[in-house]
Amino acid sequence: MEGLPEDRRDFDWHACSDILFQDHDVLMLFDNSLDGVEDSDSQVNQALGMVNLAPQDWFEFFDAEQARNPSRGFRHE
Repeated sequence: MEGLPEDRRDFDWHACSDILFQDHDVLMLFDNSLDGVEDSDSQVNQALGMVNLAPQDWFEFFDAEQARNPSRGFRHE
């Protein structure tokens, strides 16, 4: 970090977390007090505008625009 200019946001760890991780909603699944938050009909889910965290939706894209082109193939090294 030596030689880098200082910035007012240098130690804004909350912003760092937001930038590095797209979504922390999944962590709510491990909080017993939020049991049922995965249900898109729950008040908490709707109030926070969460993606559907129900198991049947775990492999759906969050953002279809960022989805990998399925016809791209795979690269093996």
